[in-house]
Amino acid sequence: MTAGRKPASEFTQAANAAVLDHLDFDDERDFADMTRGLIAPLPDGGVIRDTRGEAVFDSTVFDYVDGPAPDTVNPSLWRQSRIIKHAGLFQVCDRIYQVRNHDIANVTIVEGDGGLVIVDVGTTTECTRAAMELYYAHRPQRLPVVAVIYTHPHLDHYGGILAVTTPEDVAAGKVTIVAPGDFDRYAIGENVICGNVMSRRAAHAFGSLLPPHAQGFVSDGIGIRGGGGRSGYIPPTDLIRSTGEERVLAGLTFQFQMAPDTEAPEEMHLYIPELRALSCAENANHSLHNIQTLRGARTRDAANFARYLDEAIELWGADAEVHFGPHTWPVWGNENVTEFLASQRDTYKYLHDQTLRLANHGLTPIEIAESVELPAELGRAWWNRGYHGTVHHNVRAVYAKELGFYDGNPMHLFPLPDGELGRRYVDAIGGTDRVVALAREAVEAGEYRWAAELAGRAVYAEPGNAQARQVQADAYEQLGYQAEGPQWRNIFLTAAQELREGPPPRRPFSSGGKGTIAALSVDRLLDFVAVRLNGPQAADVNLAIDLDVRGAPTPYSLKVARGVLNHWRRPSTDPDLTLALDRLTLIDALFRPAAFDEALAAGRIEAKGDVAAFHRLVRLLDRFTPVFDLLGPHADPDAPVTA
Repeated sequence: MTAGRKPASEFTQAANAAVLDHLDFDDERDFADMTRGLIAPLPDGGVIRDTRGEAVFDSTVFDYVDGPAPDTVNPSLWRQSRIIKHAGLFQVCDRIYQVRNHDIANVTIVEGDGGLVIVDVGTTTECTRAAMELYYAHRPQRLPVVAVIYTHPHLDHYGGILAVTTPEDVAAGKVTIVAPGDFDRYAIGENVICGNVMSRRAAHAFGSLLPPHAQGFVSDGIGIRGGGGRSGYIPPTDLIRSTGEERVLAGLTFQFQMAPDTEAPEEMHLYIPELRALSCAENANHSLHNIQTLRGARTRDAANFARYLDEAIELWGADAEVHFGPHTWPVWGNENVTEFLASQRDTYKYLHDQTLRLANHGLTPIEIAESVELPAELGRAWWNRGYHGTVHHNVRAVYAKELGFYDGNPMHLFPLPDGELGRRYVDAIGGTDRVVALAREAVEAGEYRWAAELAGRAVYAEPGNAQARQVQADAYEQLGYQAEGPQWRNIFLTAAQELREGPPPRRPFSSGGKGTIAALSVDRLLDFVAVRLNGPQAADVNLAIDLDVRGAPTPYSLKVARGVLNHWRRPSTDPDLTLALDRLTLIDALFRPAAFDEALAAGRIEAKGDVAAFHRLVRLLDRFTPVFDLLGPHADPDAPVTA
């Protein structure tokens, strides 16, 4: 047993055993498909190292995922984890290869005439470099990369770009980067502007703080776990705007279907008619997807998932012989491909339509989530199981997408903050000791959701109460052991760990790291600065700064007034300060307090006007705490400090 962790209770053992009777564990086709076309496993025993020789990814730590499911893991999740841990270079079909499970996302390599087209490039430079080296080690021709396709603007699909090409080759036209719609806006906006809170929540959802163990991290459902290392970004050079557009890349035809507001705000499907190969990106996986991500992102549209999968069937369903994606494994054979897509289509449509049907009967989001189950034909299909999204939180997301956060009950319209609510509940029940005793009784009775609720009120009332934290941890732990959804498991188990040990001492992997921030356009950079502006402190400040950013197509100006930072692509009429500098110097000056004076002294910045205006601006920018508490009350960062 892992130190500090407890075994599965009798109630958890019974709940997990019941799963074996509910699903068809005798169906092992997925095991055969996952290993189909294997050319070579990952080299070096599955360990990927950075340039300093330090391991950034180690698949050997998942060797324990084998054999029957332990009591502490839902058997369905254990089955999926056993399948996806198979890693290496695979042939999908003639001319298409994938490196899988060297990272949370696949790298797909399409061999054209005299060049390679890479479809999605993984998360980090180190893991993607290892993927490309494995491919080149087992293919007779060392063809150059001539094109990259980003299917959508999530970090695990563009972050490894610097292992595939360089900014110089892209700028010279040697490599084309194809992407959907307004890719830059969403790639940078999601990963930087909300990056601090998103990264903290992602550390819970994706289990990066848990040790790989039968009582800890098992898998992420669509991948075993993302590796460490550095991410980069190169903006696309060729944007797809509408369904039906085609590009000829390395002699092969790529037909595109736009699928916006699905798994990402901008997403596209693609079909290669010469190879009869289809990819619906992340809108079709061997898993139910998220309508609302638990790491935090814009709520998605379940109806659009269904709509665009149906359109893909209409466009290419009669011809496609293989479906490949950036996660999990391919589907082969025309009949299987169309069944797979239609089954996933109907799953998303069922969740959408039944949520709104029950909402029209007056049911609230939680009541709907407790009521909705997929029909047997959909729910028993392994590719619709909740290895990424779950039925329970997806129907709540559908409600929020269509009807908003308010469920019509006024008691939810103007609620007390959780800290105040916790204190009042504890007082009403009879004090902390009484609440903790009731929560412990609930744990002993296997009523873990109720135990977590009770103990959580005590934790909010008295954040330092060790007994309340321990009881809530015990409840969360058993909920994690029972969860089929790996993100639910990871969240519950990480919460239990932090209740017992406190928040992690180290910063989580950040989606808004230096490599991404360095790629920010001036517009996106100023959007991020505006989010960092401390409005209460800036309420009475008035300052205007003009920016002449070298290489930018236009001058910029920003103004702080009434607690708001606005910016424009034009000079202002009477700025306090005008700066001429390059974009990277501007980024450095905004994020590192001493950098402005250093660059000014070195001549990298030309200033006209009151240089103190820039210092005033920087002093108004918040620095976010990367490891804040997710499990208890939070102090108001703008509250006045009292002695």
